[in-house]
Amino acid sequence: MTIQKFNFNMIRYFVFLFFFVLIIQPVAGQKSVTISPEYPMPGDWVSIVYTPQVELSDGTIPVVRFTYSNFYELPQKIEMGKKGVLWETSFKLPPYAVLATFVIDAGDQAIQPAGDRHYAIRVYNKDHQLVRKSYLYKGYSLSAQEGKSPGLKGRQAKLFEEELKHYPDNYEAKLRLLSYKISIGDEAAKKHLYKEANEVIAKKFYENPGNMGHTNSTTMGYLIMGEKSRLDSLREVIKQKYPNTEAGYELRIGDITEMKDSVRMISALEEILKEENDKNKQFLTSAHEALFEYYARAGSKEKTLYHLSFLDSGFTPYTPKVLKDRATLLYKYGILPDTALAFAQRSLALADTFPISLIRYFPETGYLPSFVSRQQREASVKEVTGRLKSLMALIQLQKGNDAKAKGLIKEAIAISADDETLKNAGSYYTKTGDYASAFQQFRKVAYQQPEDTAAYQLMERNYKKWKGSMDGFETFDKEIKGHWMEVMTAALKNEIINKPMPDVLSQYVDLAGNPLPKDFIKNKIVVMDFWATWCVPCMKAMPFMESVYQQYKNDPSVVFMIVNSGSQNELSDAQNWWGNKAYSFPVYYNKDRTIGDKLGFNLIPATYIIDKDGNIRFKTLGFEGSSMTRKIAAQIEMLKN
Repeated sequence: MTIQKFNFNMIRYFVFLFFFVLIIQPVAGQKSVTISPEYPMPGDWVSIVYTPQVELSDGTIPVVRFTYSNFYELPQKIEMGKKGVLWETSFKLPPYAVLATFVIDAGDQAIQPAGDRHYAIRVYNKDHQLVRKSYLYKGYSLSAQEGKSPGLKGRQAKLFEEELKHYPDNYEAKLRLLSYKISIGDEAAKKHLYKEANEVIAKKFYENPGNMGHTNSTTMGYLIMGEKSRLDSLREVIKQKYPNTEAGYELRIGDITEMKDSVRMISALEEILKEENDKNKQFLTSAHEALFEYYARAGSKEKTLYHLSFLDSGFTPYTPKVLKDRATLLYKYGILPDTALAFAQRSLALADTFPISLIRYFPETGYLPSFVSRQQREASVKEVTGRLKSLMALIQLQKGNDAKAKGLIKEAIAISADDETLKNAGSYYTKTGDYASAFQQFRKVAYQQPEDTAAYQLMERNYKKWKGSMDGFETFDKEIKGHWMEVMTAALKNEIINKPMPDVLSQYVDLAGNPLPKDFIKNKIVVMDFWATWCVPCMKAMPFMESVYQQYKNDPSVVFMIVNSGSQNELSDAQNWWGNKAYSFPVYYNKDRTIGDKLGFNLIPATYIIDKDGNIRFKTLGFEGSSMTRKIAAQIEMLKN
């Protein structure tokens, strides 16, 4: 009797404890973070307060990390400040604010309301109603919160439906919902839904045909529906039916500037400018810009100035860079040095507003620069100042003002050691016959930018002019190349992995269709690069892959396998590839169409470096530019050593 009573009481206790944990713990988690005010509006200050449930380790500073946000002017991460036992941060909502989701990183913890949910700041209007696009953006934010969880698309669709309940004319929400319905519908339903989607897109376009905002919305609509092929026909409709609209002029001028025959191009641009009047002149500035550049190159002062007079259209976030680019163009072609200097001086006066990060533009909001930290801005101002002063030095030298040029170049070098400033300084010293100083400037560039082959050649050229021969140059060459290898090796230490290579070799054949021997890569360092004939980035990577192959083609310990991935290719595609004649590296074909799943890549080019024990040690996805030659060489050397 006593034992039974004891067991019953224990069971009741554990049941109570279970429900206490189940019910109370999430509430406590929710209360650990509070957001105020309850109904924030654009322009309001929002406060986030975090109350740690356990004591944080020394030195830990909680950070608000936005996982989805249209608060573009705010940083992605914001450190919190301590107030007693609480941590707090505040910021002002931009006037265009709609939604942001976030977690709080506290050491190795990510504080969030649930495993698949993040905290949200949702913006309201004065009637305490969520602003337009709130549900739409909430749908977008689910990807960051849930990843690829089952049912994600359906949950997003419900939010798109909710958006349309509150804002029935939301074009983007309509198309997102239709796209989802098409993905789950049968063939009959899909046909009807595609028709409905095209009607929605057409309606948007014809609200104001030729308006760039509506044209961009139409383009976005076709992309949402997966109908990229419709974009060319859209452009043709605009050019044929609405040639004298904003979009019409932009497309027509764009076609003209792509002409290879410069005589025909100039004639066509000047012909289109005959249509210019007060109503359309703002649509024709790109024609004047193209003609300004052409006549500057041709050395026609009068026509350069004429078209330039149409280009001063007020200030935008891009104005400082535009001014600098125009000054550079005029200097490069030795025309209108006074005008070039004036442009450079105006740009210098705007150095603290020079564009740094992504700048978005929406018709309803205008330009929206992304967040830039104080440190980034200060570094940018120094760099831009150095570049502009060194450019001004070159222009002054061109004008014959040697003393002013000398003073400006010294100022520039003292302010910034960025590549552009150094190259301008190198050019200045070359022009003034100070080849030793020119060599030192280009040497610094080569030291900082190993892929800048032009700077390296200028370094060699000035060394020879300085010394009269190339004797002793090998010391500098060895020093620079050793530096490059040290930097790359240090970076690669953070990328090294150790994962057994799956048995995929049995699915490879050479270009004659012959299978490869089982011991083909035994005790070898293998560079295995996956590509396809249709892959543009892969084609861009091939010259650099050939370069590194040439370095190691005679090394018996290294094997190169340039493997056609086979995802959308047949053996005949690999056999008939033009690169077989252009490059000497060995090419193979992979018959396994699931190779990406086995090796863990979903884009190409994909490059794997495998050690002699058959383990993957390095993996690179995508084309990384000319640095890949140096990177692969460093990876090979690390495994050899």
